[in-house]
Amino acid sequence: MTDNPYATALDGLVLHDPVEAFFAFCREREQIRMRRQAGEPSPWSQDPVFQRGRFLNVFREDDRVSKAIIHFAQPIADDLPLLVQALLFARWCNRASTLEALHPEQLRRPAQLRTVLEDLPEQPWCNVTAYPVAPVQWEGRQWSRLDTATYLFAQLAPQMTQAILEAKGDVVAATGAINELLTMENDFPIFMAAIDMAWFRPEVIDPASPVPTGIGAVAFLDRLQEYLGVASHHQVCQRMIDLQPARWPEAKRPLQPIDIEYLSCECRKYYSYRHGTKRFEGKNLFRPGRSPQLTFELPLEQRCPAPTQTLIHVIAGGPCSGKTTLLNALAAEGHRVERETAELVIEAGIAKGKTAEALRIDPVSWQSDLLKRDALLFHELPTDTVVFTDTSFIETMVFAARTGIVMGPDAEVWLRNKRYRRVFFLDPLPSYAQTQVRVESAASALSISGQVRQAYQHYGYELVVVPSAPVAERLDFIRSFLLES
Repeated sequence: MTDNPYATALDGLVLHDPVEAFFAFCREREQIRMRRQAGEPSPWSQDPVFQRGRFLNVFREDDRVSKAIIHFAQPIADDLPLLVQALLFARWCNRASTLEALHPEQLRRPAQLRTVLEDLPEQPWCNVTAYPVAPVQWEGRQWSRLDTATYLFAQLAPQMTQAILEAKGDVVAATGAINELLTMENDFPIFMAAIDMAWFRPEVIDPASPVPTGIGAVAFLDRLQEYLGVASHHQVCQRMIDLQPARWPEAKRPLQPIDIEYLSCECRKYYSYRHGTKRFEGKNLFRPGRSPQLTFELPLEQRCPAPTQTLIHVIAGGPCSGKTTLLNALAAEGHRVERETAELVIEAGIAKGKTAEALRIDPVSWQSDLLKRDALLFHELPTDTVVFTDTSFIETMVFAARTGIVMGPDAEVWLRNKRYRRVFFLDPLPSYAQTQVRVESAASALSISGQVRQAYQHYGYELVVVPSAPVAERLDFIRSFLLES
C-alpha cells in the first residue's frame, strides 16, 4: 500500500493502549448519537474533536443512508435477484433522499426509473466524498453511473445473484465474483452492497464474514495488531470482538468484523485530528444536517480581493432558452462573444474521437474541470470591453453543486467582487430538444432554470428577463440596454 495517503497519519503518536482508545472512541461516539436522538441541544460532546470533525456512527445501521437502504430494500428481501439489484442500485446512489423518493419495484422498469432519477430536484448520487463510483466495463462498453444503476444492474441481476450464492457467505469472495462481471478499478461500492446483504439475508452473506482492510483503516489496525500480538488484521477483528463484552458491555449489539474495520478507519481519523496530521476543513468539518461536500477553490493568482466592475454581459438561462442562437446573432453584429465552456470542451473531445457521453461519464471530474476552465476564462476576460458570454461561472457553479461541489471562501469572495455588467436571463422557449451538451430532460431543465435564477439573485444580480420571442425581438430588447451602458 505504498500509495496509501493515510499510512503515516499516526506516526509518532503515543497510544499506550490502542484497544482502550478504540472503545473510548466508540463509547463517546455512541453517546453523541443517543444525545442527538433524544433531542438534546448541541454540542453533544465536550470533546473538541467530536465538536468539529465529521464521523460515522458506531453502528452502520444508524447512519442515514443505511436507514434509507434498509427501508428501501426490506419490502423485496424475499426476492433475491431483485434484492441484489436493489442493494447495488442503493450503493451506486448512496443518497438517502433518492432512495426515500423511490420504491424498489421501480427497478423493474429501467427506462422509467432513469427518467425519474433525471427529474429529481438534485442529482441522485452522493458525491465522491463518500466514495468514488467509477464507470463499469461490460461487453466492450464503458457504462456510466446512471446507465449502470438503471439498465445494467437489471440485466445482470441473475448472474450477480448466482455469483453471490457461489461465494457461500464470504463477502470478499462475493465482491470479487461480481467485479469479474463489472471490472471496476475500485470495487468498494460492490463490497458495500454485498455486506449490506447480511442485514436482510444472513444465510446468503454471513454478518461475521471476514472483510478486507481499506486504506483508511490500515494505520490504526496496525497499532492494534502490534499491541495484541496477532498475525493479521482478520485476527485483530476477532480479538476485538472477543474483548467487547469486557471493554464495552453496554453496547447495544455485538460488533462484527465489518464494524471493527470501519471503526478503525474512524479511529484513525479521530486520532489524526488529535495528532495534528488531519485538519478541520472542507468536507471534514461537521455541520449538523449537512452532507460532506467537495470544495472548489481558486488559485492565488486568480483571486479578486477588491470589487471590480466589468463590461461582461451574461446571456443566462436554463437549458433550451435560446442562448446560442442569440449569441450567434450578437456575434454577427460585431460584438465579442465567448461561447459556453462545456460546449467548447465537448467539441474538442469529439474532434479527438471521443463521445460526449464518454467525456461526461464521471460527473465530478467533468464539473471540476469545467470550474477550473471557466474560472480562468472569466479571470482573463477584459474588464473595459463589452463582452457577451454564453452563461457564466455562476451557472457552471450551479451544475457543479448538483454533483456535490461547493465554493471555497476565496471563490465566494471572487464571485461577489468580480461583477458582470448585466445578466440577461432568457425565458425558456416553448419547444425543448436534447443535444450533446443539453442532456437534461425537459422537467429537469425547468428545475435547473430556477436554480440558475436563484443563484444569480443570491450573488446580488438584478436579472434582466428576456421574454421568449423571435431572435430579432430579443436583439432589439438587448440593444436598448446597451444604449444605457
